[in-house]
Amino acid sequence: MEVNKEMQIGINVSPNAVADPELSLYAETLEEGQKTSNIDVQMMWLNIIRCRQIIQQLSASENDTFYSGILLQLETSLASHVDVLQKKISQLNSDIQAGHVKYPTSLPSCGGDAASAGRPETQKPSCDDSQKQQRRIAIEDTIITKGGLTFQDIAGLHEAKQALREAIIMPLHFPHLFTGAIKPWRRILLYGPPGTGKSRLAQAISSEINSSFYCVSSSDLVSSWVGESEKLIKELFQHATTHEGRSVIFIDEIDSISRQRNSREEEHTRRIKTELLKQMEGADNSDKADKIFLLCATNCPWELDSAFLRRFQKRIYIPLPDKQARIELMKIHTKGNKLDFTKEEWRVLGVNTEGYSGSDIANMMLEALFRPIRDLHTSKFWKQQPDGSFVPVDEGSEGAMEASITDLPPDKVITRNVALSDFMMSVETHRKTVTAKELNKFEDFTKLMGENNEEDVTQSTFQELEPEVEGADDAGLKDNEEDVTQSLFPGVRTSSLRG
Repeated sequence: MEVNKEMQIGINVSPNAVADPELSLYAETLEEGQKTSNIDVQMMWLNIIRCRQIIQQLSASENDTFYSGILLQLETSLASHVDVLQKKISQLNSDIQAGHVKYPTSLPSCGGDAASAGRPETQKPSCDDSQKQQRRIAIEDTIITKGGLTFQDIAGLHEAKQALREAIIMPLHFPHLFTGAIKPWRRILLYGPPGTGKSRLAQAISSEINSSFYCVSSSDLVSSWVGESEKLIKELFQHATTHEGRSVIFIDEIDSISRQRNSREEEHTRRIKTELLKQMEGADNSDKADKIFLLCATNCPWELDSAFLRRFQKRIYIPLPDKQARIELMKIHTKGNKLDFTKEEWRVLGVNTEGYSGSDIANMMLEALFRPIRDLHTSKFWKQQPDGSFVPVDEGSEGAMEASITDLPPDKVITRNVALSDFMMSVETHRKTVTAKELNKFEDFTKLMGENNEEDVTQSTFQELEPEVEGADDAGLKDNEEDVTQSLFPGVRTSSLRG
């Protein structure tokens, strides 16, 4: 709201004193107008009306023409803001059912009782559905059509993929198998460090199923106006329920709107949580419960309110990729480039990226692939290829010619092949972003609230039966990895690259 400057002028507009309670109206309205979300439009509307009344009283007793002119300008400005807020209130009331408490939509006279102006009235709202139509358009914009990303394009995460197949894909493809007491999970939470593929898993589901997929960020559900967020959440679930066929709702960063409640929490934030909980519960208890699957993702599961955690039937941990998954990720990122790496060379890269997330690997690979392009500007010797193109070479190479990149035809310049050394240098400059402390928090949460996969349970059972030789296997594996690194990069130790 652009009332700040005028309000500040009004505070010092006259030598006549104004009571402290009246001055507090200015501060309260200024603070509310600086918010970016959940603005209490009714409170601002009432305060500005009261400010106009104060200004009218000051004008009646003001003899100085200079101050009178400023007061007149301020009252005119406030009148325009009252008009803007009144229109917004009308929009917010457009789809409230008859008999519900609604914001006042008529402006009282400035000389009337300001307190009575704020009393809610009970009457049938107008038929203006423009605001509701805008919300419906916003919801429809979140629907993702079937894309090209599938589970095969996502490295690792086998347990998560299997759980999602059982929960979402199989019930859609084989509905006759899920009858009686056999029911699919309809509310699933994906949690794990940033960049591990939670959102990509959700995108892959839209390609694996033939149904509507709503991809929503929590920021999409938070409106700037009090009351709008609850309506957006309600209409999102209503739209998914009435949409033809089954629907999957994916809400990313769910922790932003479902954090643990506290005494300092504002009332409108509580209402948002209550509405989301209501829709989650209602979607499961309605006669169309089998039409909606709710999938949520978070990087901070320990911040979720316990009421939300209880409503997720499955809580799936999306961990950092293991060595084999990291190698698969690197191959996926470089499938469009010519890399003649041996199995051992790939293994070295997998070993030295321990602790990297999927996004860490993507950034590291991009840097490595860009290094040959960066070298073009410093290359002094080139060799012409049979097709007429020029590639940078070392000074002593056969057929090398001395030139700078500006001396060559731009369309004939090509890069050298990407080498393993490019990736090792990139590993040195791009460190992992997930700390051990963060991983410990995820492990603690998983032990308390998550789920162990069957493989983990089986391994822990057999470990109790088998005799252990402490450190034997790990020591042999680490020695082998160190030998491979030394053979490819003499003088470089594996431990120095792990960071």
